[in-house]
Amino acid sequence: MDDPDGDCRVLYVGDTAQGAIAEAFGQFSRWTAPILAVPPSAPAGTVKALVRYEGDPAVLDLDDPYELQDLGLRPSSVVSRQRPVTQQWARAIYDRGGHDGISWWSYYEPMWASFGLWEYAGLRVADDPVPLSLTHPDVLEAAGVIKRLFS
Repeated sequence: MDDPDGDCRVLYVGDTAQGAIAEAFGQFSRWTAPILAVPPSAPAGTVKALVRYEGDPAVLDLDDPYELQDLGLRPSSVVSRQRPVTQQWARAIYDRGGHDGISWWSYYEPMWASFGLWEYAGLRVADDPVPLSLTHPDVLEAAGVIKRLFS
C-alpha cells in the first residue's frame, strides 16, 4: 500500500521465505551481492535478513473471488504494477476498517502469498533473524523458481 497520505506504515511479509525473497529482489534479473547491501545510512551492523513473525492479524484475503467481487476489484488490479491503482484500492480497504491488512498472491509465483499489514503491533518476532546471503538455501530456491541468475 505505501500510503501516500502518510496515515499508516505498512509491513510487507510473505507466507514463505522464498516468497518474501522473491518480492524483495525479484525486480533484479541478476542477483549479485549489491542487492543484499543496506543503505549507507543504516546503523552499523545492519544486514538484510529473514524474520519469522507470530501473530494472528485480521487479514482480508484478496485471493477470495467473493472478496474481490464485494470490492469491485478484478484480479489484474490486485497485482498491477501501477502503484496509484493499488494504493487506491488498498486505501479504500484501510478506510472501511475491520482488517489489519490484506493478502494477495505473489506477482512472481501465485503459490506464494504476500501480505501488507497496516496494523502489526500484535506480531512478535518468533526466532532470531537469519542474515541473507546469495548462498542461503531460501535465496537459491526463490531464484530457481522465478528464474533469476547469479553473478
